[in-house]
Amino acid sequence: MGKVKTFFGRIRKKTGTVPVPGWLFVLGMVLYNELMLHFWSGAGFQPGRMLALIAFAMGFGGVLALLDSLLPSPKAGKWAAVIVSVLFSVICLTEYFILDAYKSFMAPATVIGGAGGVAGDFLGIVVSLVLRNLWRIGLILLPVLLYGVFCRSVKPCWKLRGALAAGTAVCYLLGFGCVHWLTDDAARFREAYEFDSAVRCFGLNMALTLDIGRSAAPEQEPSFIAVPEETAAPTQPAKAEEASPETTAPAVVYEPNVLDGVDFEALAASEKTSNIASIHSYVASQTPTMQNEYTGLFKGKNLILITAEAFTSEVIDPELTPTLYRLANRGIRFTDYYQPAWGASTTSGEFSNLIGLVPTNGGSCMKETIQQNFFQTMGHQLQKEGYYSVAYHNHFKDFYDRDRTHIHLGYDQFLARYGGLEGISPIWPESDLEMMDITVPQYIDHQPFSVYYMTVSGHCPYSLKENAMSAKNYDKVKDMDCSETIKGYYAANLELEYAMESLVNQLEEAGIADDTVIVLSTDHYPYGLERSSAWHNATDLLKELYGVDSYDNFLRDHNTLIIWSGCIEDQGIQVDDPVYSLDILPTLSNLFGVDYDSRLQVGRDVFSDAEPLVLWPNSSWKTDKGTYNASTSTFTPVEGAEVDDGYVKRISAIVVNKINYSRQVLNLDYFRSLSSTLGITE
Repeated sequence: MGKVKTFFGRIRKKTGTVPVPGWLFVLGMVLYNELMLHFWSGAGFQPGRMLALIAFAMGFGGVLALLDSLLPSPKAGKWAAVIVSVLFSVICLTEYFILDAYKSFMAPATVIGGAGGVAGDFLGIVVSLVLRNLWRIGLILLPVLLYGVFCRSVKPCWKLRGALAAGTAVCYLLGFGCVHWLTDDAARFREAYEFDSAVRCFGLNMALTLDIGRSAAPEQEPSFIAVPEETAAPTQPAKAEEASPETTAPAVVYEPNVLDGVDFEALAASEKTSNIASIHSYVASQTPTMQNEYTGLFKGKNLILITAEAFTSEVIDPELTPTLYRLANRGIRFTDYYQPAWGASTTSGEFSNLIGLVPTNGGSCMKETIQQNFFQTMGHQLQKEGYYSVAYHNHFKDFYDRDRTHIHLGYDQFLARYGGLEGISPIWPESDLEMMDITVPQYIDHQPFSVYYMTVSGHCPYSLKENAMSAKNYDKVKDMDCSETIKGYYAANLELEYAMESLVNQLEEAGIADDTVIVLSTDHYPYGLERSSAWHNATDLLKELYGVDSYDNFLRDHNTLIIWSGCIEDQGIQVDDPVYSLDILPTLSNLFGVDYDSRLQVGRDVFSDAEPLVLWPNSSWKTDKGTYNASTSTFTPVEGAEVDDGYVKRISAIVVNKINYSRQVLNLDYFRSLSSTLGITE
């Protein structure tokens, strides 16, 4: 007992005696937090990026240190340093937890927007995540505790403040210099900005600074990169074959997919707002796609659009999921389809599927549809033609504010659990089959109809205890040769299979399967299978699901797009070019023969002669000639592909412009402005 008293007595004597200036401590804590977050995220070591990260951390820490040094007393400086360090530590920990759960850093607006839903629906996951990472929390906060207990601050002189100011400026200059001279990341400050990539390349403090700056001044004039002209090896002109007029069939003349009478160059010239004029000019510079042999194939037919929670190609099996197998292989077959991980989880995947733009503003993208008039969505296009329209979701109506957003996407009603959709069992996750059994009778006699579903049965986690669908369907997968978590994933997705079986059966019984088109795409890959404290995975189970030892983002985001109708089951239509979720809207617009302007779309009609292109939010991309990984600045050509010297630069410029166009459309309410100019009402 005496030894214990002596120990604490010594601590009391040391309390507040070690001289450590508050400005120095807060500077060190910013750097410490940034380095911890960087290495915990598994970002690896790239010299240029690491030097830039350190320089920006020192610069940001210098700003906070300078402010701390201006406080009137050493005591105020000490406790200000403690408070600031705790706040920044909490922000870093929060971003790490988000990364652990959703595999992407998220901007503040996205975090705040989804916080309510996460707190309500996944409180247990949040608590578990915190408990499993107590050592990280302790490691981050231990220096603050030690400083608060053992250290005292000292008053800095004005000469020191001047040195701090100069040092801060030098650090920022070094950071920008490292980015410009040692990396290929300079465009991420401007037109190629994306929050997740910014954190990984520049550090959290710079990503937050860029995000706040863009939020405070979103109406900056768009800057589009000049796209280098395509170069190709000279070829000999083909010799035309002679044919008699009697045997020559008249050539089919296809029209461009543009809105009649809309001259974007003239709109740009007459537009008084320079930033809107810049977007007009960009749209005018785009080459429209042409109508083709598939134009109007589904004219007048019913449409059922489905975003399937965490669905993957691996779910599709002729024995286990025969209906999904039928729809994927006997409709239009896509052999190289992708749903890029846009960040912000489900809502950004929905946004890409329905609106066809890059979700550049994270989770807030869908909310911005409330103010805009996206008159080219399939919902709006078919609503204009008198279709009966309704959107459904089998989880809570206000999750991601869907009760406010989806009625602005061309649907007269949005019905969800506790929001007009009665009969859904109060379990987690809710049943897709129940939703289909309840809802199809509500619209099947209201032809033509335009219906949208957001499913939820495939949501993680995939344990029998935490996932009601995994438990419900476990007997069907219990003998599979895979881990229990993968079995749970398959079992959860069986509920989607049964839902699709119910849907197809009801359409066939009503005699309208040939007059109905089913389109299904996922919202994102099953991130709940990656190594994660949030989802209780000690190893990366995506490798097991995909049957690989390692994977990159291209393999991770591969998936299946279903476009099926009974009328095309025996036509054997197949698309082998790279396709992704942003291609859904222009492709359906062409298939349904609606009036749309392809120059306003980021994606392409896959049946057109437009160059195939799939892009990721970090500016990576894939074409029919190869893949470009922006994280490593490496291009891998397809075997046998002929690529000219300027190909990578040209496609990368196109990608940056498409991302920037998507961002500016949202930030500047471009479609609302355009619809007003064209006299289009919602």
